[in-house]
Amino acid sequence: MKKIRNIALLLLMAAAMVLGVSASAIGAADHLDAPLVQQDGRTDINDVYAFTNGENTVMVMTVNPLAGVLSGTALRPHAQYEFVIDNNGDYHEDLVYVVRAGQTNRRGQQPIQLFEVGGKRRLARGTNEANIPVRGGGSLYVGVRDDPFFFDLVAFQDQVLGAGGSRTFCDGNQNDFFAGANVTAIVLELPSDRITDDSATVNIWARTADRTGMIDRMGKPALNTVLIPSGSKDAYNATTPAHDVAEWSDEFQANLLALSGLDGSGYTADEAAFVTSLLLPDVLTLDTTSTAGFTTGPLNGRQLAEDVIDFELFVVTGGLGANGSPVLTSDCVDSNDVPFLTSFPYLAPAN
Repeated sequence: MKKIRNIALLLLMAAAMVLGVSASAIGAADHLDAPLVQQDGRTDINDVYAFTNGENTVMVMTVNPLAGVLSGTALRPHAQYEFVIDNNGDYHEDLVYVVRAGQTNRRGQQPIQLFEVGGKRRLARGTNEANIPVRGGGSLYVGVRDDPFFFDLVAFQDQVLGAGGSRTFCDGNQNDFFAGANVTAIVLELPSDRITDDSATVNIWARTADRTGMIDRMGKPALNTVLIPSGSKDAYNATTPAHDVAEWSDEFQANLLALSGLDGSGYTADEAAFVTSLLLPDVLTLDTTSTAGFTTGPLNGRQLAEDVIDFELFVVTGGLGANGSPVLTSDCVDSNDVPFLTSFPYLAPAN
């Protein structure tokens, strides 16, 4: 395995995750964002992606941040890793695809199964690090891959959070903290007509759970990390999207007002409410007939190569306001450190 390129940065990241990050911090997209998931990276959802591939829809969930260094590389046996789909626009689940794993053997093989909740039937069975065919069409993959997220984390900590370092955004280099890092990826590709109903548009999110209840959930990138205070992060992760607007709009608006006002010309209350209405409920809305993405749709699914951090820095720090003066517009890390694949499972191989 290729070494992480800067061990000092790795240690800084680990310390930040263990000690906790302030409410406005982007520790990563959603890597170790809440106290409960910090206990076990195997059930920590780092990122969620949803995009189309011809007549198919691809859903990706990554777990195990800094896999093999800060986290393990396998799924937690008997935990549930779920892709949840609302196909009638009410933000309640209509379809759930559940991935479960067994114990890893001495050869590093972990048994993997896919179930469709509602139908209560097994759709796929195989082992990690292999493309597993899905009954009725499609494929499933579970294994260690390159982390597809890219971001200058250290510059954000130094420039925005006042961590004491000298790194600034756009200093002439692409300082991708996640270059060389791995995650455990769950990739599920299904025919789009299998998950749609009367409309071609679906809402998608991911969640993890065990016998005690829900552990983590994610739709859009970085919402919990950026806009929810540390004491409320576990409660946010336990909320279903249908209740997001009622339970979390006030928190989102307050933090949008604070972040956008760092330069003295932030959002108005009405503008913060409008931006909140774009961000909540916390799901990825995907038109399965469109190739547009999160930044180009806008907010249509999320593709692997999209620079969502630039988009969210712009939005969160005031870019949608009438004055048009966001505090930040780019971290100058524009792409992943290695190319993505053009075929299943799409994420680059592990480092």
